[in-house]
Formats: sequence, structure tokens, C-alpha cells
Amino acid sequence: MTLSKTGDYTVRAALALAISYGDDGYVTIADVAERMDLPRTFTPQILGGLIRAGIATSKAGRGGGYRLARDPNDISMIQVVEAAEGPLINSRCTLRGGQCRRDDRCVVHDTWMAAGEAFRRELARTSLATVAGAGRGHAFR
Repeated sequence: MTLSKTGDYTVRAALALAISYGDDGYVTIADVAERMDLPRTFTPQILGGLIRAGIATSKAGRGGGYRLARDPNDISMIQVVEAAEGPLINSRCTLRGGQCRRDDRCVVHDTWMAAGEAFRRELARTSLATVAGAGRGHAFR
């Protein structure tokens, strides 16, 4: 699966917040954008999507910024990706184009659906903390 730019930026912003989790403060837009090489003008919209999904919270004013709403161990990668991309369910027919006609399945339907479910299961079982931990010491850019 290929993420949209918004999906890519959302994953990177969530990682920035996960890496900072446990610090007492909030992370600023400028810090998130710089750490993860995000366009600074688009970063507030990305973080807003994480807030709407219940993944992050914000605080205005001096000392404010963004942080995770809960422990990154309790946030799955599917939650992060779907915050940007919406539900990861393929409803488009690979062979025929247009909407999938579940009552008249094409020859690749079962294989495509099984692959999609495996992808969703893997993202659902992988926590944001796991990915952030694996990324420590690696460049995110």
C-alpha cells in the first residue's frame, strides 16, 4: 500500500509525538516539522487530524503545543494511518474498475481482500511505540 502525502506526514508527526512521550511538555509545530522534515505550513493540519482522531491533544499559549492523548503503546498504527487515509478497506474492483460488486465477485476479489485484511491486521497489531522505538537512532528524513 502507498500512503498519500497526508498519510505519510501523519505517520511522521505521530512518531515525533511518540518519541517525545513522557516528557512533561508539549511539542511545538516547529519542532514536529523540523524533526520529521514536514512542510511547516501543513503541519498544523496534520496535527489537527491526529487531534480529531483522538490520538493527540493540544494546548494553546506559552508552553503549549501538541502531545499524544495516551501512551503510544495503546495507539496502533492502523489508528494513525486511518486518521489520515480514512478506513483502509478496498471497495474498488481491481479488474473491472468502479465499485466492487460483492454479489458478482471478480477472479482476484478473494486474494485482494485477504491481502488487505493481512495488511490491516499487521497495522492493528503494531503499536506506535514499537515503530518509534525501532526508529530511535535512525533518520526519519
